[in-house]
Amino acid sequence: MDVFFVVSGFLISDHLMREYTARGRIALGRFWAKRARRLLPASLLVLVVTLGATLAFAPLGRHAQFGWEIIASAFYVENWALAAQSVDYMALSNVKSPVQHFWSLGVEEQFYLVWPLLLLVAGALAARLGRGRAHGVLWGIVLVGGASLVYSIVLTALTPSVAYFSTATRAWEFAAGALLALLLRRRPAPLPPLAAKIGSWAGFAVLAATMLVFDAATPFPSWYALIPVLATVLVIAAGTPAGAGSPSFLFGRRPVQFIGDVSYGTYLWHWPIIVLLPYALHRRLSTLECVVILFAVVALGWASKRFVEDPIRRLPSLAAGPTRRTFLAVAIATGGVAALSLPAALTRILPPEPSAATLAGPCTGAHALAAADCGPVESTALLAPLESFALDVPPADILACERSTTSGEYVRCDFGDLEGDGPHVALIGDSHGTRIVEPLRDAILERGGSLSTFLVSGCAMTSREVTGNAWTYDAPYAEQCRDLSVAAHDEVAADPTINLVVLTNRTRLYVSDDVTKRPLTAEMVGDTIDALRAAGKDVVVLTDPPEMHPTATQGGASATDCLQWSAPDGCGVTRAEAAFPDPMSEGAAAAGARVVDLTDRFCTDERCMAQVGGIVVYSDDNHLTRTYARTLQADLAERLWATAGAR
Repeated sequence: MDVFFVVSGFLISDHLMREYTARGRIALGRFWAKRARRLLPASLLVLVVTLGATLAFAPLGRHAQFGWEIIASAFYVENWALAAQSVDYMALSNVKSPVQHFWSLGVEEQFYLVWPLLLLVAGALAARLGRGRAHGVLWGIVLVGGASLVYSIVLTALTPSVAYFSTATRAWEFAAGALLALLLRRRPAPLPPLAAKIGSWAGFAVLAATMLVFDAATPFPSWYALIPVLATVLVIAAGTPAGAGSPSFLFGRRPVQFIGDVSYGTYLWHWPIIVLLPYALHRRLSTLECVVILFAVVALGWASKRFVEDPIRRLPSLAAGPTRRTFLAVAIATGGVAALSLPAALTRILPPEPSAATLAGPCTGAHALAAADCGPVESTALLAPLESFALDVPPADILACERSTTSGEYVRCDFGDLEGDGPHVALIGDSHGTRIVEPLRDAILERGGSLSTFLVSGCAMTSREVTGNAWTYDAPYAEQCRDLSVAAHDEVAADPTINLVVLTNRTRLYVSDDVTKRPLTAEMVGDTIDALRAAGKDVVVLTDPPEMHPTATQGGASATDCLQWSAPDGCGVTRAEAAFPDPMSEGAAAAGARVVDLTDRFCTDERCMAQVGGIVVYSDDNHLTRTYARTLQADLAERLWATAGAR
């Protein structure tokens, strides 16, 4: 995308500056209308077709995510939608949507909207100060580009997922192309012929190298993006050098020109097909199918240009009419796509509500792993429609007890008789703790006790020190989580009515081989347990359930996605895949605390499963469904009271 951002900055800035220099103004309405006629017809067509394919082939549990992203893409704000998802813990299990590639188009459209305004403001300020407009534009681009580059480096270090999608961190790439456009207006051929030839090859070579060397672990955009950006600048500055040994001979070839002509439509079509075709086929794509798709998207790119882009762009009633006519057409078309997508975005599926008697059945849910005569526990007929399990989450009163990572607070929720003689238990954890509240609460209420919860999603909540996680390390976020954890533990320690503390979390999220990410360690957990015990509390660590492995989801990120196109035994993982060094258990053992381990209610000796006893285990790939969690109540109660001394 960096190459296209530089090219866009170069072409658009050159176009705008020609008009600004010749007329002393920029016809904003005409510029925006022309861009809209060029780009929107094909993109809105792709969104409508993608919506139809989503409704036809994607699982119902994905309609809401895909529907909202189609709406965001229609308004060219998909980059901000993805940035928001990247810091939303509950959205981490979202799959790649069929319109995710619209993020770059959103950045580009936002550039088209703001950039001419920047040029006008910079030129006007320069004129007021007695300087030439071109001089003001130059310094305006330098200042904006420099600030954007610095911001890109800083934000990539702090919040890389947001930095990747942010328009502000990409503006300097457009600015680099714009600066080159201003330079070439003064000196059309800045490089001598031999240097141009060498520079052109060098630029292409660097671009090819970045494609091979850069990977998901490369901090981006940050200063790393300078490499492809400067390489692109070099290629553009070199122009089309003549003579033997020049790469220019490739540019005039008809196949190359054809690909360039249809590249926009090809880009629009390729990703929806890659994402949605596996849902339609109920399996992964083969290598041959990927090759066929390559040719198919080129054909679709040509067709959309031939029959949609060019005819609408040249439509006399729009091209020769007043700009307001184009804007009205855009508003109607965009609003129409959003309206069509809204039902999908609002899709809700009623979760199953089996009776207590049904859930207590000897071969239902987790009970099937304890019984000897339940047969193949994975393939037992489902108690409810598969799709319903995607939204099979705890009731609203329990979900309200969990705060998000960005809220900066936790909330204490109390269940049961706080004045009674039964056990008074505190549950401290993250969103995985939320999924176990209902069976834990009911087990405690049966003994006349009470439960108080302290839950923050995405925070370890079991350490009094700063911890990170295996995906990224955000220092302010880590410190905030530490502060919330300390505050919650201090409140529990100071409450004389609480005699038992249960610690749990999605432990895999907070471990890492990279010590710079400050992973959760057994020592941290042990110190936390020691502090609670010093306050007179008994402590139990509830180990985290196994999670689905990425290879088991076949491109999806949830149990229901996998079960859509695979037999239940194709969606599980081996015990070896599920295992990991667990600092929670290790810390409890070192501190002499008790451990409740329910792994045998998710796994056989060889395999951990996504569907057990007629119930889907996970609503995504790691959070328990409400229904399956409820079948854990008897085992949870038995082991909790056994380890906690039967308080």
